[in-house]
This record gives sequence, C-alpha cells and structure tokens, in this order.
Amino acid sequence: MNSLNHNRLVLVLVTLITTFNSCTSSYKSLVIETAKPSSYMLPEDIHSLTLVNRSITSDFQNFNKDSLQQFFFSRGFHYDSVVLDSVAADTTLKALGELLFESGRYDVVIPEERFLERHKEFYLIPEKLNWDEVSALCSEFNTDALLVIERYFNKIMTDYKTFNGPNGDPAYASASIDSKYDVVVKIYDPTRQEIIRQLVVDDTISWRDGGYSTEKIFDQLPLIKESLIQTAVQAALDLDEKLSPNWVKENRIFFVINNTDASQVALLANENKWQEAYDYWIKYAESPKKSIKSKAEFNLALASEMLGDIDLAIEWANKSYYTKYMQQTQNYLLTLKKRQEILKQFDH
Repeated sequence: MNSLNHNRLVLVLVTLITTFNSCTSSYKSLVIETAKPSSYMLPEDIHSLTLVNRSITSDFQNFNKDSLQQFFFSRGFHYDSVVLDSVAADTTLKALGELLFESGRYDVVIPEERFLERHKEFYLIPEKLNWDEVSALCSEFNTDALLVIERYFNKIMTDYKTFNGPNGDPAYASASIDSKYDVVVKIYDPTRQEIIRQLVVDDTISWRDGGYSTEKIFDQLPLIKESLIQTAVQAALDLDEKLSPNWVKENRIFFVINNTDASQVALLANENKWQEAYDYWIKYAESPKKSIKSKAEFNLALASEMLGDIDLAIEWANKSYYTKYMQQTQNYLLTLKKRQEILKQFDH
C-alpha cells in the first residue's frame, strides 16, 4: 500500500476518539478505534466500486405490503413461499453502497441505470459478464472495479398455532416469520480481467411472538413486506462485514508534560488535531531532562500513529524506551509492533 493510502486508511479508522478521561496521574487516557482487515478485503489498488444489480428477473415485483400480507393471512399464516421483491433486492444494493462508503475504505457509485439484463432463472448464477461491458461501466463512472449482485432471493416461512385451554377453547396463540436469504456477489476487476471476489451470504432471520390476543401478536410482528426489507439490510451487513475493515476499540495514553498546557493538549486530542499536538511535543523532545524527553518521545509516537505513520511511531517509541525506561513505553512498543503486522495484511 502506498504512503498516501496508508495514511488515509489509518486516519479514518484509527483517530476516531470516543472517550477522553482526565486523571490525577501524570498521563491521560483515551479510547480509539483501529482497523483490522476483513476476510475478503479487496486488493489495495481497488479504491472505488461501481455497484449494479443483475439478480432481477421478470419474476420479481414490487409487492404491495397490504396485498402481500393478506396473501399470507388467507393461507392461515401457515405458508412457505419464495418471495421475489424488487425493492428488497435494490435495498441490499443501496444499503451495501452506504456501508462500504461509510467504512472509509471505498468510494462508491450506484448508477441510476443499475439493473443489468440476465437470461437465467432467478435461482441460477448467470454467466460471467463480458469484460468490455465491465470496462465500459468502470470507465463511465471512473471506478476501479464492478460489484455485481448476481443472485438474490428470499424464502418466507410463516407459522401460526393456537393452543387450547382446559375447556377446549383456543386460549393461547403463537406466530412466527422466518426469512431465508441467499445473495451472491461477484467483483470484477477490469484491469486484471479477473473476478477478484465471489461472495455468498445465506442465512435466516426470524421473528416470533405469542400471547392471548392474536391482534397483539401480529402488532408485534413485522409485515411480510417489512421483513423482506429488514432481510435485505441484513444481507448488506453480511456482505459489508466481509469487505470492509473491522473496527476494534483500543486504549491509548499520553503523558502530561506541562500541567499548564494540559487542557490545551487534551483539546487537540479530542479534536483529532494530531499534527498540532506533534508540533507541540517536538520541542520537549530536546529537553536535557531525561524524564521530560522520554515522555515527549512517547507522545510523539502516539501522534505519529494517529497521523498514520506506524514506522515513525515505533521509531519514537524506541527513542523513549532508551532515553528512560517506562513500563508504559514497553507496553506501547508491543502494541505498535502488533499494529504494524496487522496493517501489513492490508497490502495483500
């Protein structure tokens, strides 16, 4: 990964401070979020994606929520059926685009004309796209790769049961909705002319309720249409989990060198102004007092990490370690070296 991209990735995913605690000791603590590669992270040269949908067939339709609900009620709410809703399929694409963009890892384009033709039944995966078409789409929207939903379908399974009381009359009821989803995504790289990822997410999400009032039970359950949309969002979350970096909370500290400036430095940290913090601490790194010099070097290591330069952070932490030993420095060095190894995985 080149230096610019490395800084951008770490800046977005590492410098998000969620809490800041003042303490009476000589250092202050903070909590950050760091990035870890996901299982299907795209090559580092893939920064932008065009998202299109090739799963829609003539079997799909935008179901009316009331008509769809009545369809299942007319069958006693005890019915299994594949339900191909075009809005749900499009929701997965749109939600995935938002999630990928918000991860800070990808720029995303979803074209207005995003539905590609297919000539296979909905449950089959269509043939590979022509590379000229892939290149044309990526060129038109100035993106590095094309993400295609190749297959999408839901199967809805509903159940309604009543239980009789001692006198034989219905006394209790339960209802459930199980929504099984199956989504296949391929990511085409026009430069390599390779399908660099093929992702499959399939699972079932469920809703259940029971009670003495049938009306209240169905008030608590989503409509079938709503369950389809919620399922679509869950499918997008599953896909994003594979493609986007995972965020993990970690603790960091910095030393208070000048008590009169403590609040100023704390403000810089809270506002992610790490270059200003770096410039502030650098003057103390020339102090003849080893205790001050070592703390300043430690702080410069932290600022360097937050600015995305792990190598420089390790260099400053090593200087701090040899200027004057502190257990905090030894611990931080171990953390930085582990972080360095994790970031190397983004290069693959």
